[in-house]
Amino acid sequence: MGSTRLVGLDLGGTALKAGALDGAGRVLEERSVDPHFERGPEGVLDVLADTARALGVEDHLGVGVPGLLDRARGLVLSSPNLPGFTDLDVRGGLARRLGLAPERVRVENDANAAALGEQWLGAGRGVDDLLLLTLGTGIGGGLILGGRLIVGEGLGGEAGHVVVEPAGPVCGCGARGCIEALASARAASARAKAAGLPREAPGDLVRLTERARAGHAEEAALLDAVGLDLGHMLAGVVSLLDLRCFVFGGGFSAALDTLEAGIRRGIDERCYGERSGTIRLLRASLGPSAGWIGAARRPADAD
Repeated sequence: MGSTRLVGLDLGGTALKAGALDGAGRVLEERSVDPHFERGPEGVLDVLADTARALGVEDHLGVGVPGLLDRARGLVLSSPNLPGFTDLDVRGGLARRLGLAPERVRVENDANAAALGEQWLGAGRGVDDLLLLTLGTGIGGGLILGGRLIVGEGLGGEAGHVVVEPAGPVCGCGARGCIEALASARAASARAKAAGLPREAPGDLVRLTERARAGHAEEAALLDAVGLDLGHMLAGVVSLLDLRCFVFGGGFSAALDTLEAGIRRGIDERCYGERSGTIRLLRASLGPSAGWIGAARRPADAD
C-alpha cells in the first residue's frame, strides 16, 4: 500500500493544481501548471495528460473539474469557468492519451473533490458525515454521509443554490435569494460596497474582516448578517440530515471567525431544536491542495 502512487488533478479557471501521494496519503509531489486555455479544450487535455504523466500516474487518475458532469460517461456537460468545455469527453480523452482503461479515470466536480480531500486528510479527517462549503466567487458544496460522497442523480451537494431569501438578489443561476447570491465572497463584497464599508476601500473583504476583528461595529454587523444568512441555509441541512460538522473552504473562509456567531444564531433561529452548540464549524485545512488530493483518492476509499 505504501508504495502506491496516487495522482490527482484539479482544473480551475486560472490554474491546474496537481500532485501525487503515496498509499498512506503522504504528499510526494505537488505543482501548479498553466492549463493553456488558449489552446482549446483538446490542448488543455494534452496539458492534463502531460502533467499526470510527469507525476508518475500508474493505474488510476482522478480529475476535479468545475461545472456540470455526466459521471457515468466522464463528460463535462458545461462549465462557465472553462471555455469550450461543453459535452467534452474528459475521461475518454485522458484515457487515450495515457493508455489507461477509461474506468481508471475518475472525473468529479471540483467542490466534491475538495470535500473528499478534506474528509480524508484535512479538517474533516475521521468525520463520516459532513458538508464542505467553498466560499469563493460562488458557493460550492460537497456532501459526505457515512464516509461516502453523495451526488444523487448528479447535483447532490449543490448547497450554493439553496434559496434562503425568495425576494433576495438574483443569483447567477437565475433564481432569487440563493445563498450564493447572499454569502459568497462576491456577494459579501457587493453588500459591503453598497453599505460603503470599509469606508477607505468599500467592498474590500480583507480590510472589512480586519476592521470587524478590531471591533468596528458596522463592519462586524455586516459580517454577522452574512453569517446569519449562512446559518439560515445550514439550518435546513441540520433539520433534514442532522449533520454536526461543516467545513468551510475558499478564500472567504478566512473570515469564518467573524461569521461564526451569525451562523450559529441563524441555525438556532430556523432549526427544530437548539443544536448549534453541538455543531462543529471548521475551516478547511488543505487550502488549494484539497481538490487534487480528493481527486487522487481511490474510488474504493472515496465511495
